Amino acid sequence: MNNWNIHEAVEYYKGQDAPQNQFALVELLKEAQEHNGGVLTDCLIEDIAALLNIKVTFLNAVIKRYPSLKTAQAPHRLEVCGGKNCAANGSAALLKHIRGAYGAESGGISTKGGFSFKICGCLKHCGKGPNIKWDGEIYNAATPELIKKLAGR
Repeated sequence: MNNWNIHEAVEYYKGQDAPQNQFALVELLKEAQEHNGGVLTDCLIEDIAALLNIKVTFLNAVIKRYPSLKTAQAPHRLEVCGGKNCAANGSAALLKHIRGAYGAESGGISTKGGFSFKICGCLKHCGKGPNIKWDGEIYNAATPELIKKLAGR
C-alpha cells in the first residue's frame, strides 16, 4: 500500500481511457484520495491534471459531482433540500444559519466549517423536513444544532 505511485496509477487509468472515460477518471481520483489520507489536495489535483493533460477546472468540476470525492478544503458535503415542503418546514431558517455561521453560499465551500454546500432538489422525505444530506446520509427534521454537531463546531 505504501508503494503507491501517482505516475503508475495515472498510466494505468490512461489505459482505461481516462479522462475520456469518466468512470476510469473517478476511479483514479478515488484511488489517489485513498492513498492521500482520505482527501484530494490542490497539489494532488494539479499533478493528476498535468499528467492527464487536462485542466484543473475540469477535474474540480468532476470532483464536485461525486460526493465520495473530498478535497482538503471541504472534506464533507452538506446539501439542503430545496423542495417546497422543506421550505414550508423551516429550511429557510437553516439556510440563513448556514450562511451566517459558516460563511457558505450554495455551490461554494464554507469558510468556517470544512464542507461544500449546495441547495439541492427534493430529497423525497417530504413531511419530515427540513431535510439535509451530510456526506450522502439523509437527516430529517434538521436543525442548526444538528449541522453544528455534524460540522464539529
